Amino acid sequence: MMTIDEASCEVLKYLDQIWASLSTSDIKELQKVPFIPAANGTRLVTANLLFARLSINLSPFAFELPTMYLPFVKILKDLGLQDTLSVASAKDLLLNLQRARGYQRLNPNELRAVFEILFFICDGTDGTSSDGPHWTSEAIVPDDGCRLVHAKSCVYIDSYGSRFVKSIETSRIRFIHPDLPERLCMVLGTKKLSDVVIEELVHDDHLQTLEYIGSVPLSAIREKLLSRSFQGAVWTVVNSMASYIPALNNLALGIIQNSLEAVAEKLQFVRCLHTRFLLLPNSIDITHAATASVIPECTAESHYQRLYFVDRSKTCILVAEPPAFLSVFDVIAIVVSQVLGSPTPLPIGSIFVCPGGSETAIVDILKLRSDKNEVEASGGRNILTGKEIVPQDTLQVQFHPLRPFYAGEIVAWRSQNGEKLKYGRVPEDVRPSAGQALYRFKVETLPGETQPLLSSQVLSFRSTSMGNDTTVMLLDDGHTAHSMDHVEVPENSGRVKARSSQLHRGNELQYGRVSAAELVQAVDEMLSAVGIHMDAEKQSLLQKTVTLQEQLKDSQTALLLEQEKADLAAKEADTAKAAWVCRVCLTAEVDMTLVPCGHVLCRRCSSAVSRCPFCRLQVSRTMRIFRP
Repeated sequence: MMTIDEASCEVLKYLDQIWASLSTSDIKELQKVPFIPAANGTRLVTANLLFARLSINLSPFAFELPTMYLPFVKILKDLGLQDTLSVASAKDLLLNLQRARGYQRLNPNELRAVFEILFFICDGTDGTSSDGPHWTSEAIVPDDGCRLVHAKSCVYIDSYGSRFVKSIETSRIRFIHPDLPERLCMVLGTKKLSDVVIEELVHDDHLQTLEYIGSVPLSAIREKLLSRSFQGAVWTVVNSMASYIPALNNLALGIIQNSLEAVAEKLQFVRCLHTRFLLLPNSIDITHAATASVIPECTAESHYQRLYFVDRSKTCILVAEPPAFLSVFDVIAIVVSQVLGSPTPLPIGSIFVCPGGSETAIVDILKLRSDKNEVEASGGRNILTGKEIVPQDTLQVQFHPLRPFYAGEIVAWRSQNGEKLKYGRVPEDVRPSAGQALYRFKVETLPGETQPLLSSQVLSFRSTSMGNDTTVMLLDDGHTAHSMDHVEVPENSGRVKARSSQLHRGNELQYGRVSAAELVQAVDEMLSAVGIHMDAEKQSLLQKTVTLQEQLKDSQTALLLEQEKADLAAKEADTAKAAWVCRVCLTAEVDMTLVPCGHVLCRRCSSAVSRCPFCRLQVSRTMRIFRP
C-alpha cells in the first residue's frame, strides 16, 4: 500500500506526462483540487497554499513545499505555487482569512499562525512603504476573543490606559488580543485605550483642599520632591528597572528632575474626590457601576471613588485623604510613577520619610533596585505552553490517537486520565508507522522542557477550511475528509518493490514504540472515559494478544531481513560465477591462460586460436589455471 506522499508523487508524475495536452479550463479545475499533503501529512492542500521557501510556520493556513515535490515545481507553479512569502502576499492572506472565517473563533494553532503573519508584516514594513496607509486602514488582527477583525475597530491597553480597565465597562470596547505587543499595535494603527477613554473629575468645583493629610504636611512632600538627593534616588530606581519596564527606557536624570518638580508644583491634597470615565468621541459614560464601595471605610456612591487623580496633561495632580490603613506616601509614590510613565508603581514610598541626603543609601539597604540587565520577552509566540486550556478552546479539541503531528503544532495534553488539559507544542514532525495502535513522541509541556507522551494523551485542535471551496482537508487516521476524482496512473510508474517497502515499514516500528502494558492501560483509560470498564481477565487477554502480535511482527521483520541477506548472497554468487565464464564461447569456464599476454580462455577456445582474441598478440604457449 502506498503512503499519501507516494500517491501524490504518482499523480504529479502522471500530470507531468499529460501536462501539454491539458486545456486552460482543465488547469483551472486542478487549481481547486487539494491533493498535495502538507504539515507532515495532516491535511491535503491546493498548490496556491504552498511556498517553495517559507521561513515561518504558517500552518494550518500556508505551508512550505515538501522537498520530495521539488522535481514538479514547474507544474506546481502553474497550479499556484509561490516562491517566497512577501509582505504583500502575507497581507492578502490575512484579508482572505478574515473574509473566509467571518466571526469564527481561531483555535490555538490558527491564532499562532496569525501572530506569525503579523510579526512578518510588521518586521518587513517601514514607515515609507507606499501601501502603508492603505494597509493600516485594512489591517486585520485577532481581538481578545480570538476572532479576526479590522485593527481600526480595536484598541490596545497601553501603560496609561491600563489603569482604567477595572474601572470601566469593558464590554463597550473591543480590545485587540492581549498577546500582541505594543509595537505591533502601533504599526497596525490600533488606537490606545487612553486615546478613546478619558477620566474626568466629578464636581471638581466642590473639592475641599487640605494642607495636611494626617500628620503629613503638603509642604514637606513638595520639599522632598524638590530635593536633589531624592531625585537622584528615584533616578537610581528607575534606571535599574528600565530593563523590566520599557516605558522607563531613556529617562535621563534631567527628565526625572523636571517631572518631580512639576509634581511638586501641581500637587494638591483634597478631602475626597470622585471621577468618571467617558468613551470618546461621544463622551459616553462607561464608568463601572460598583455595587459596594471600592475602598473600605468609604460609602458607595454613583461615581468612581479615587485616592488620586492625574489628568492627561499632568496639570492637575490631586491626592485624596486615604483610609487609616493606607499610607499617604504610597499613594504619592503611585502618582509619581504615573507622571514618570511607569505602568506599575515604583517602590519609592519609603524614601519619602527617610532623612534628607540618605535616600540613595536607603534604596541600597532596602534593595529597591535590581541588578538584572535583561528580561526575556515572550513576544506572544510561545506563551501558551504549560497553561491550562481555556473553555473556548476545549470545544475545539479532537481525539485522533493515530494522527500525525507537524513541527510547531499546538496541542492539548494530559499525563493521565482525569487531569485537566494543558497546552503543549510538538517540536518536530511525528507520524505513526503502519500497524501501530499507539505511538510515543515528545511534546513540549513547559517552555523549553519536553517529555515523551503517548498519542492517546495528546489531542489536536479542530481546524476549518479557508473558503467556500474546500482547499484544506484534514487527514484523520489516514483517511481524507473528502474524496478526489479518480485519476488513472500508468502501471509502470516506478513504485517501490513490495518487499523493500515492507522491510522499511518493519524498521519504522521501532520509532516511538509502545509496550503491550502501556497499550492496554491506554485502552482502559479511553474506555473508562465513556463509562466502559475492563476487568482484569480481559486486560490480561488483551495484553497477551498484543504481545503475540508484536512477536509476530518482529518475526516477520527478521524473516524479511534474512530473505534480503539470502537474495544478496545469491546475487553475489551469480556475479562471481559470471566472472569465470569464457568471453569467447560464453558457456564454459576459463581454465587456460595465454602466454605472454595473460588473457584467459576455456580449454577448447584456447586450442583454436594462434593469436589472442583480445589483444591480438601471438600465442607462444598456454598454461592451465585453477580456481581458488
